[in-house]
Amino acid sequence: MGIARLTEEERKRFFAECGKNCVRNGVLPIYEKLYKDANGNMDTFFRKANELPGVSGKVVKEGQIYRLSFLECTCELHTEGYVRTPLLCECSRQSVLYALHSLWQEHDFRVTLCCSILQGNEKCIMQIEVIQGRSQSS
Repeated sequence: MGIARLTEEERKRFFAECGKNCVRNGVLPIYEKLYKDANGNMDTFFRKANELPGVSGKVVKEGQIYRLSFLECTCELHTEGYVRTPLLCECSRQSVLYALHSLWQEHDFRVTLCCSILQGNEKCIMQIEVIQGRSQSS
């Protein structure tokens, strides 16, 4: 499989573009509305994420650490049967990172994939850490 032949850094770069495209053409308006409804407050945003279908949000440590859970994989590459590898989850991680940077441009974030449906779990869970400064995105 082609994705597996890429190095981890190459996959990050490749899926960063894939994730941007997916978010721009899909969920970004939903996240922008949630951001507006939360008045830009991250804690409120992640609590309000529970109101979205198929998503749950959790404040782990106010202002610093959050969790987003997705109850199904909605990536068309997967749902249409083209890709089954968990390596595809890097696209989801990158899409969350892109959405966060779009909403909170003054912050940087570390997004960690804790588990995923494509890894055999019941849901996808992403941990989000707010990083001070804009030089450490990963």
